[in-house]
Amino acid sequence: MISSIILCILMFFEIMLFVVLRNNLAPASIVYAAFLFFIFVRMIFSERKKTGSSVIYRRICQTVFAVGFCIAFISDLYANRGSMSITTSAMSNAELPFCHIAIPQALVPLLVTKNIVFPAKITGSYAVVASMLLIWLVCTLTVGRGWCSWICFYGGWEEGFSHVAKKRRINLLPKNREIREFHLGFFFFIILASLCELACMYCDWFCPFKLVTEFAPITSIPTLIAAVLFIGLFLGLVVILPILTKKRTQCSSLCPFGAFASLTDRISIFKIKIDTQKCAGCMKCAAACPFSAIDIKTIQEKKGSPELTCAKCGECIKVCPQNAISFDFRFHLKSGNCGKNCASKSKEPKTRFGRGVQYILHPAQLFRFAAYTFFVVMSSTFMIKTLNLLAKAFVNIFAGGAQ
Repeated sequence: MISSIILCILMFFEIMLFVVLRNNLAPASIVYAAFLFFIFVRMIFSERKKTGSSVIYRRICQTVFAVGFCIAFISDLYANRGSMSITTSAMSNAELPFCHIAIPQALVPLLVTKNIVFPAKITGSYAVVASMLLIWLVCTLTVGRGWCSWICFYGGWEEGFSHVAKKRRINLLPKNREIREFHLGFFFFIILASLCELACMYCDWFCPFKLVTEFAPITSIPTLIAAVLFIGLFLGLVVILPILTKKRTQCSSLCPFGAFASLTDRISIFKIKIDTQKCAGCMKCAAACPFSAIDIKTIQEKKGSPELTCAKCGECIKVCPQNAISFDFRFHLKSGNCGKNCASKSKEPKTRFGRGVQYILHPAQLFRFAAYTFFVVMSSTFMIKTLNLLAKAFVNIFAGGAQ
């Protein structure tokens, strides 16, 4: 209990620093800070009662952030441009915000040509290339592909729609492996196409989130075709299929950043492990995985961990009846002759203080704290702006009604 309180106190000071003090004690920042702290407390103490039960709070956070981000982002576009369409001057002056999805598409052309193919500034303004690359690097070393299930402000749309229906109408479990293979194949296609065209081809032709952010004006047949693709992909992969399959279909089959994060996840600190001795082979984890990272062979061949597309969302932990799935450190220091099994052979501390320290340093607690820290930092600016916009809208509505 004391260790959980310590974690909550640490998060309280973190929220105060990055949300409240950073925004000069603005009323919206206090409201959002209260929401963040409430969610974290519920997350920590629900885990004490039942392992995996905190995933509901992760879902809430990511879904709320996705909607709030788009409201704030679109309002900025209308304030600066008067519309959501990309202007010629913004393109020519490299003033577009650099999106994390563009990182793998821009990285290979950058290494080959020494030029940034995305029309964004390197430094000195909002959402520049340098800051996004730094965020990506720190995220890769810590939570890895956990970005997709905890932080991504686009993935929250799929997260929300995938939990609209109580039951899935389409079962994709037998196709989990094929979905992963298609995802990686499409990723390499996009990288090669971006290198050949010296442009971010996914952003130009396949990104479904153009519909809720910014898009190129429809001025020709190609731009009209692209617009139709954007709308179709958003409705199909972000709305309809997540409702029918209860999976993150765009994240697990199309997103180039997700595939890239899967490949670089091997250098992150944390992973999900499956205790093959406890596993009863019920396949509930494979059915629940929204990223198609567990399939029949994963369990039958006793691989001991999900496949490389695992985004550490914790859904498999929640549904496992044997408590056979948990967070773990990817790397273990060897001690004596026990090798990689040292962690499993460690003894329970005898003192309350020792047990408390062990609880705080458990990989599940550290991962959750790190992922939530990223969420707090990334979401605060957009969510506070959205709260201010909503408050202003309510005031205008009530003022208009009073007149």
